[in-house]
Amino acid sequence: MNSAPFDFAVVNYPLASASLYNVGGPADLALMPRNLAEVEQAYEWLSAQDAPRIVLGGGSNVLISDAGFPGIVLFTTQLTDIEFLGEDRYRIEGGVILDDMLDETILKHNYDGAGGLTGIPGTVGGAIFMNAGTVNGSICQLMESVQITTEAGTREIPIDSSMYSYRGQSFCPPSGLIVSGTFQFTSTLEDQRAIYDKYIARRRETQPQGNSCGSVFKNPEGHHSGQLIESCGLKGTRCGGAAISEVHANFIVNDNHATSHDIMSLIKLCKETVLKEHGVVLEEEVKIYGVEAE
Repeated sequence: MNSAPFDFAVVNYPLASASLYNVGGPADLALMPRNLAEVEQAYEWLSAQDAPRIVLGGGSNVLISDAGFPGIVLFTTQLTDIEFLGEDRYRIEGGVILDDMLDETILKHNYDGAGGLTGIPGTVGGAIFMNAGTVNGSICQLMESVQITTEAGTREIPIDSSMYSYRGQSFCPPSGLIVSGTFQFTSTLEDQRAIYDKYIARRRETQPQGNSCGSVFKNPEGHHSGQLIESCGLKGTRCGGAAISEVHANFIVNDNHATSHDIMSLIKLCKETVLKEHGVVLEEEVKIYGVEAE
């Protein structure tokens, strides 16, 4: 890998602080572009490098090895503009914290949609990439188009419902970077601040606080992962500094200086036990980089 010719490149960048799990060693190189021009420069340079690469936003849905990442991490966290386009339309960059987007658009102007996005950690780009949401809706349902950059360049893609699904989408490849989304909001008479406050209170009651990635597993069709794990008697199970939460079994928390292997061992335990006792395959929602259970 060649030296990056950018002032937004950082060598041996520590990743633990960039992950809500608060685990992970350094990346060989981190790129932190501040605008579209720098994103495009970074991708042109990346395409010539023979090294592993990942794109990270708020680090809310990742587990990274304590050994670090032997390659390049491209961060979206400097892409933080929210632009009003008129007629309830906004262009929102991928590095904007999702809760800030809610505050500046949906809650400020009482647009419909708070129920689907309240309490979800991370950035707008990460939320778009995984079509984050709740039983009340998902982020892609609010979108008109998305701007992505890949090795093929930057393009604007109109979005329709055939292009996204439960915790997934087909418009951005794993190596792509979501620069921004264009949102078309709808005014409503229903008090969105009241809805936001209700769901925030509920999440505080039903989900653990502290260092976690949020839900570890997707919900299998017809099931809830947390209920399956709990029915196997795994709530509270520990491995080193990590534990399957006593509050919600689909959360694994780092509550005592856990290693990535501690967390991964509990992920493996949940999958093996649920498969054995229920015949159901749990699929990770968290993205795992370089970690294997010991």
